[in-house]
Parts: sequence; structure tokens; C-alpha cells
Amino acid sequence: MSTKTIYSAEYRRLVQSLRDLRESAEISQSALSGALGWPQQRLSAIEAGARRLDVMEFLQLVGALGLTPEAGIQLAVAATGNKSRAARSSKR
Repeated sequence: MSTKTIYSAEYRRLVQSLRDLRESAEISQSALSGALGWPQQRLSAIEAGARRLDVMEFLQLVGALGLTPEAGIQLAVAATGNKSRAARSSKR
């Protein structure tokens, strides 16, 4: 039986990258969640690994952090550690 992706190292790296982006932009969880129209507890749970992002939430979050959807996908691919796949997909 496979492990849920929320518990994978790749998912944790992705969430940590998103948190690092938020913190480097000096945006609080409250400010970001307010901009997204989310309760602050949702963002806190996501960053703590207690709640998984669905694809639409992921796109909303990366957009609020100033990334394009493509840059968000590249961030996700980079979290898997597979740089060659990221390079191939960006050439298409």
C-alpha cells in the first residue's frame, strides 16, 4: 500500500519552499490568508503538514506569492529532486 503524498519528503519540501517564499517576502500567514480569502488556520495547517493543498489551492497560493502557475509547477518538480524533468518540461 502506498503512503499518502502529504507524508512524502517531496511534498514537505514543496510546502517548505512555499513557506520560505512567504517568509522571504515578509508576508505573515494572516496577511497571505487574508489576501486569499482563507482562514489563517488553513494556511497554518498546510505549512505544518496537517492539511494537504489541492491543486486549485496550490495555484491560488503560488499566485498570491507572485508566481505564475508555470513557476509553481517548476517549484513542485524541483521538490521531487528531478531537475532533468523540469528542464524538459520547460522546453515544450
